[in-house]
Amino acid sequence: MTKVIMDCDPGIDDAIALTVLLAHPEKADLMGVTTVGGNVKLEYVTKNAKKLLTFLGSKAELASGQASPLVKEIETAGEIHGKTGMDGYDFPENSLDYPLTSDNAVTYMYDRISNSDEKVNLVATAPLTNVALLLKTFPEVKKNIEHIYIMGGSTLQGNITLASEFNAYVDPEAMEIVFNSGLPITLSGLNLTENKAYLTMDEINKIKDLGHVGVMASSILDFYASAELAKGMTKIPIHDACAVISLIAPELFTKSTNYSMDVCLTNDQYRGMTYPDRRTDAPQKNNIKVLEDVNREAFVQFIFDSIASYDKK
Repeated sequence: MTKVIMDCDPGIDDAIALTVLLAHPEKADLMGVTTVGGNVKLEYVTKNAKKLLTFLGSKAELASGQASPLVKEIETAGEIHGKTGMDGYDFPENSLDYPLTSDNAVTYMYDRISNSDEKVNLVATAPLTNVALLLKTFPEVKKNIEHIYIMGGSTLQGNITLASEFNAYVDPEAMEIVFNSGLPITLSGLNLTENKAYLTMDEINKIKDLGHVGVMASSILDFYASAELAKGMTKIPIHDACAVISLIAPELFTKSTNYSMDVCLTNDQYRGMTYPDRRTDAPQKNNIKVLEDVNREAFVQFIFDSIASYDKK
């Protein structure tokens, strides 16, 4: 059984990613969820994680983490995810009773990973502040980490700026630390998620017919889609689901390339830009598997089947 800790900032696409992950206990043992300030402030993302874990019937541990990036003040994406980060659905009031195991995600991850009887996989769908602090503070933990699956960065366009993807832009210093950690990394960047890993409005409308979890998922996706449609987009990218699905169903991804990747740390419009060194004689600072294509029909069906499975348990 693959052991997993998910570091996230729910966030609507984080919610879909967590829903998919918890639908497959036969493929992944979710040990815990850690939160970090990102899509909205830490207070909200932690409340959202409580709501989701309660609603989905999980007993995974929950730890809250860093409120701010390593260097600069946090910038959030409330205009996309709503003020609370997960607008669009009224979760039961008792959702906030979900217990918080720790208010220090870094020491929580260190403890659980170090004491695990097998290596642990990290799925990171948020700014990498928690993960970077874990690796810098406790470098010995690396020996018990199997792989890191990241949603972040891009080899092409940005979304928060012309050049930078949101998670990379919020904490590029953290991303650089993780990229250069020496650990195996699979990266789902905007080059994949915006161009290939998306839902249409017709598909989102079909989700509400997939049981009680489908009603929740379609409601929050409707809110998320409204922001994307207002920008003129007709394809609604489900960014964070890629990081989860690349762990539990890697066969859906049909093309990838390994690159040595850099992160721009300058304080200008290029801050947070991630770029591969495509030279044939490139020095190998790191070796990151960059996902480049996915079987979209199978990707959508996997999300549908995952959501529908909750009413079949």
